[in-house]
Amino acid sequence: MLIFSLLFLAACSLGVAALNHACAAGKLRKNPLVGIRTAKTMVNEETWQAGHAAAVQPMWVSGIAAAAISLAGLLFLDSPETQMIMVFLACALLFVAVIYGAKLANVAAVEALTVEKPRR
Repeated sequence: MLIFSLLFLAACSLGVAALNHACAAGKLRKNPLVGIRTAKTMVNEETWQAGHAAAVQPMWVSGIAAAAISLAGLLFLDSPETQMIMVFLACALLFVAVIYGAKLANVAAVEALTVEKPRR
């Protein structure tokens, strides 16, 4: 069961980063299901994209690192305790990254709102 957990966590870690990247690139528009959904990032499409763009780098770094930690747990097939520690570490890393990414996204969303638009 822990082997499945480690593989699933590795896939989810990269999936979270990929979803954030898709939001930042405008491929995944503002929605009620996935992405960094705070009051500031949900104002409009511009704040949505700006917020996710600000979080791209930390989300990719943490996603790759959490996936690596998860996959490293497969090296310890004879030690379920070590595998559980790897799952915990990967989850903790993702949790911290999501909180940090949301903080960056809020700052970028506010900045996107305060940038004066050129008049036509």
